Amino acid sequence: MQDYSTKVVAITGAANGLGKEIARRFACAGARLALVDVDADNLAELRTELEAKGVDVIDSVFDVRSAAAMEEFARQAYATYGHVDLFFNNAGVITVGTMWEQPLADWDWLLDVNVKGMLHGIKAFVPRMIAQDTECRIIDTASIAGLLTVENAPAYVASKFAALSLTEVLDLQLQAAGAKVTAHVICPAVVQTDLDNCLRHRDPSTYDADDPYYRTEDYIRRFEVVTKSMPAGLPVDAAVDIIISELEKGTFYILTHPRYNPAITGRTAAIVAGTHPTIVAR
Repeated sequence: MQDYSTKVVAITGAANGLGKEIARRFACAGARLALVDVDADNLAELRTELEAKGVDVIDSVFDVRSAAAMEEFARQAYATYGHVDLFFNNAGVITVGTMWEQPLADWDWLLDVNVKGMLHGIKAFVPRMIAQDTECRIIDTASIAGLLTVENAPAYVASKFAALSLTEVLDLQLQAAGAKVTAHVICPAVVQTDLDNCLRHRDPSTYDADDPYYRTEDYIRRFEVVTKSMPAGLPVDAAVDIIISELEKGTFYILTHPRYNPAITGRTAAIVAGTHPTIVAR
């Protein structure tokens, strides 16, 4: 890993999973950090851990669904450090369900976090990063689910296709503007994070917890697919090794699970051939 002792790194979704490990890695490499998460307890624990090691870190607790809070976070980061060199637009959540049965509230919440939350980060940070006129990067977290379709989590898959294409367009627009900012997108398959526990931080006002759908066999079965897959995923530290290595090479599409590459190219071939999608055997 390179030396980041003169760099500032901002990270959303920093209290758990990939965001937490990314924060630790850049802290060890000398970076100053600006961290945000809706998980106040774990974020405070991480800040205490990093400060005990002499890391310069500021944090903020808010939901990325709030554009105003994201704008304030960016303002605070620039007021504190004067610049941001890498911005990891990383916060994300998951829901599951059958498309015509899953409550619309799930779609609203997930798309607000995974797509509009990412857009809020772009709008808050990119203009400032362009104005600082130095080589810097914005890194969006999408998913292998933005490259391959599976039937278990329709809102999640839709959001990750949106996140991927949003980042592609962002990079094109940055190129067209002649900016010194480059965009990158992380597309991991299953990693051993606590993504399956994200519901514990969901704002109760965003859904009806007593909706009978959440007690159906369909919902329980689909959610079990998520919970049972997490322990078999790639360890977080291994995923972050790949992410940082590829980022330092300048890679745009950062893929953490090479074994899925044939499926990605197979999807492209299927699109050209006009064939129907194939259900994943479980």
